[in-house]
Amino acid sequence: MYKLTKRLKFEAAHRIPGHPGKCHNLHGHTYLVDVEVAGASLDELGILIDFNRLKELEKLLPDHTYLNESLPEGTATTAEGLSAYFFRRFKGEIPQLVSVTVHEGPNSWCRFEEA
Repeated sequence: MYKLTKRLKFEAAHRIPGHPGKCHNLHGHTYLVDVEVAGASLDELGILIDFNRLKELEKLLPDHTYLNESLPEGTATTAEGLSAYFFRRFKGEIPQLVSVTVHEGPNSWCRFEEA
């Protein structure tokens, strides 16, 4: 089984209403989004999926937005909520998708994968 990951990036602001700490306030992150695909077979060039095809997903990211207003209502702007949202959004574009990991910085991230 081959597993391949492409890291995407976007900048956005958000807040987490009801959070007891600083995250209740408006703040921003440089988000990193790891898109992982898997498959057992390669094409005639020896490629599972072209990295450029995964890079195209960056166009679907809410770059330089206020996430609380730019995402569908009910989408949590936490790392957990974003990883699940992006997984569902990307899965239709990339059938080989197995997980999406959203990093809110160098030390905090959440990975979402199908059960």
